[in-house]
Amino acid sequence: MKNTLIKTIVLVLFCWTAVDANAQMNPKWTIGVKGGWNWTNISRSNLGRIDETYSPLGNFDAGLQARYKLTDWLAIRADLSIMSRSYRMDRNLNYLDPVFTKYTNDYLTLPLMADFSFGGRQLTGHAYCGGFGGYWMKAHVKGKTYWMTDYYVYFDDFDEIREFNSEDQRLIAGAVGGLGISYDFLNSEESGGGPVVSLDVLYYYDLVSHHKGYVHLSDPRYLNTLSITLGIACKF
Repeated sequence: MKNTLIKTIVLVLFCWTAVDANAQMNPKWTIGVKGGWNWTNISRSNLGRIDETYSPLGNFDAGLQARYKLTDWLAIRADLSIMSRSYRMDRNLNYLDPVFTKYTNDYLTLPLMADFSFGGRQLTGHAYCGGFGGYWMKAHVKGKTYWMTDYYVYFDDFDEIREFNSEDQRLIAGAVGGLGISYDFLNSEESGGGPVVSLDVLYYYDLVSHHKGYVHLSDPRYLNTLSITLGIACKF
């Protein structure tokens, strides 16, 4: 009985050592952080709003990133990010030229993508495609508005947190894809561990309007965001 127990312990230790050595030689997970900048534009019908002009604005994008390798050329990539998506509306009537609004919308986003890799073991290219979900956490507006009397037009500045209402769709979903490049400093496909630096360019395309529309008027509004981020991660 004692000899059997000793043999079992030795076998377990041997198997654990073999698995650990294999994981070190061929790490599956890459986990790290990322941060960068994005540019967002809104896609919206101009029906009844011919005096409004929309333009993209930049803001931040930061969070966590994780990658699980399935084969030498295919992996699953998932990020958890706080993405601030901003755009601007200007009134283009002559007497309302000073009027504008900057919209800043903070989202918690979770893209899930297939990661197709190509190139060498240290310097690797990536092509991503998949989908994402998100939650609209906060809305902020800043700009200049107006009010009129019989003889004058007056302008006032505003800068405030916008309260959500029944017309807002706070859960969103869409398609995401892009390209990236990564550099493994220690060639950890062989050694395990090691820092990996990456540069990713992703495009987020909303398929769910963040505005539900009024009772008698459909007014879908979709955000489209180009995100450029730098990341640093380790392989396990």
